[in-house]
Amino acid sequence: MDGSDQLWIRCPRLGGEAPFTYCLREGGNLPCHRIVVCWQPYFPIEKYLKARLSPQQWQEFEGKRPKERLASILELIDEAKRSTQTEG
Repeated sequence: MDGSDQLWIRCPRLGGEAPFTYCLREGGNLPCHRIVVCWQPYFPIEKYLKARLSPQQWQEFEGKRPKERLASILELIDEAKRSTQTEG
């Protein structure tokens, strides 16, 4: 993608503006785990990443993606229920 250093977005993790190039390398040799969520409204980011990353890197990236917010909340509720049951 030409001019990727000219693409900027508000980064929810940093709390300010960040260039696309930062998102591509935020995770070291992998993109930021939120890159798909942040950039999907603007262009087909998954297609871009699959073309840019090796199959091994893509698999590692997919494995590190955070769960959706609802799934995380439900897990926390279940965990709290279990801890309450074992205490009582």
